[in-house]
Amino acid sequence: MGAFTGAIIVSIVVICFASSVRADSATPFETPGATASATPQEISTESPTALATPLAEQSATPSATPSASAENALEIEVVGLRNDSGQVGCSLFNDPVAYPRDDSKVLSHVWGPIHDGKEVCEFVGLQPGPYAAVVFHDENGNREFDMNAFGMPKEGYGFSNDAAALFGPPTFDAASFNYAGKTLYLVINIRY
Repeated sequence: MGAFTGAIIVSIVVICFASSVRADSATPFETPGATASATPQEISTESPTALATPLAEQSATPSATPSASAENALEIEVVGLRNDSGQVGCSLFNDPVAYPRDDSKVLSHVWGPIHDGKEVCEFVGLQPGPYAAVVFHDENGNREFDMNAFGMPKEGYGFSNDAAALFGPPTFDAASFNYAGKTLYLVINIRY
């Protein structure tokens, strides 16, 4: 009986998460005019592990070195990808009401290729303030967050602060971080 109840709870969580991530649009994380960051560029910053959460430290230590083309960039390293197939989509929100459901209010979105089980998404030109990020591993390259018939994710996903999706996606407060207008390097672990 306990396993059955647990399975129902997990299904409800996944369905809540899936319905919030997959809005009515065919491309849930794409924003017109957004650009992809193909490779990270050199920037000087704090140690990536200093900003990583304990989960990030347990599951993967970032080995990519942030690099510096864009001054004062926000770089988000997505780690723990199970393969190099497809691409990673990274969406950045600054609106707590829109996060993570309203794709029309994504502040910025980038797509990037995967190398050695990780990708670095770079955001430039941001104003100081609170932000929250959503990432997903688009393994089949269709630019959609794919789910099975029961609404369970078929592709990996993650949130800034490695915020957990328990009975739906995490709140903006749980996933938000403060960007002070200076170079910032964060790590998000993908969950499958």
